[in-house]
Amino acid sequence: MQTRNKGSLFARILRPFQTTGAGSIDIESGMIAREEGQYDRAHEIFGALAKEGNAEAQCELGRLYFDGLGVSQNFVTSLEWARKAADQNHAGGLNSVGVCYRNGLAVDADLDVAMSYFVRAAEQGSVKAMFNLGNMHDLGGELAHDPDQALSWYEKCLKADGSFALAAYRAGVLVLQGSDPDRDRAVGLLQIAADQSLADAQYTLGLVYDEGMGIPVNHAKARTYYLAAANQDHPAAQINLGNLYNEGIGGSKDHQKATEWYHRAAEMEVPAAEINMGKQYQMGWGVAKDMDEALAWYQRAANGGEPVAYLNIGLMYLNWDGIEQSDIDAALWLSKAAECGEPRAMRWMATLYDEGRGVPLNSVLALAYEQLAHDFGEATDGAAWHEFRQKLNDAEAEKALALAANWSVGMPGLRAG
Repeated sequence: MQTRNKGSLFARILRPFQTTGAGSIDIESGMIAREEGQYDRAHEIFGALAKEGNAEAQCELGRLYFDGLGVSQNFVTSLEWARKAADQNHAGGLNSVGVCYRNGLAVDADLDVAMSYFVRAAEQGSVKAMFNLGNMHDLGGELAHDPDQALSWYEKCLKADGSFALAAYRAGVLVLQGSDPDRDRAVGLLQIAADQSLADAQYTLGLVYDEGMGIPVNHAKARTYYLAAANQDHPAAQINLGNLYNEGIGGSKDHQKATEWYHRAAEMEVPAAEINMGKQYQMGWGVAKDMDEALAWYQRAANGGEPVAYLNIGLMYLNWDGIEQSDIDAALWLSKAAECGEPRAMRWMATLYDEGRGVPLNSVLALAYEQLAHDFGEATDGAAWHEFRQKLNDAEAEKALALAANWSVGMPGLRAG
């Protein structure tokens, strides 16, 4: 929210509210009423002026209907008033019509029409329209991803309003993702947004300092920025902050605080946080060791389709880790993880097929899974691969390697044929 200057406050005191007659004081009174939550009064002010043809009032009245402030949300009525303002080449009205066409609100979505309205609004100096143009080029899906165009519009937005937090954040991210990124520039842009308490920017700065993306690693700073974002319920920041506490990086080790942050993220049903909660209970870090509770947390993450949860549940069944051992259940869970591309699960499936645990003994599939684990990045010394290979003749080995080569993520488990 922008601060008002003292003059506008004095004007409100010294001059009475008028329902008719143009003049900036009436628009300003409507703005003040809206800021203070007096939506009925704002509607009365904007409505009276809008009917007189005041473009700014028409735009603001449309926004009240768009946001459902003091009235029932009504995109049709919102668009009608925005069009009246746009017909007078009012920047805000043009931008509002563009938003409706971009999102298919009260009209069929039409990105070309949306773009044309945003361009017209931007030409009138609308920083929101400049941001919207950058955003359309930035995120893709709507238009072909064009980071150069996106960054250009974000920079125009920031030139007009240097404190536009979302523009600064997205510009900073694009600079970081560039082929030859200017890290200092990126950090400066992210800092603009972080200073305005934009959680995504705070998290991203934490990540930059945590991983040293072209700048010196500073885990203490990473903690500070993660904490700022975590306090705004940013789940990724909560998880990363918990990791730093768990490992004692950037400050003291504190398993209890780590668990608290994981739990806050897990309450939002974030699978990675649910997995970490399971790990805390499995290891007894920050909580009493409780395998049933660990399994329950892993199961919650598994219900969300998280491959690492499948892996962890499979290993608990395989290793008698506080629950009744079951090779069959272990194989089922590890197979699900492997099907999702989890390389550690692929290695375990190779072992299970080699030993006939929970699955029929099958040396062809053992080698196929071992090859897959290697292909998907699981570091090995090659000893198991050679051991499995020696159990096969050339034709069988060729079949195993063909199975691995033809496998893809999302396919059902390997079949010997």
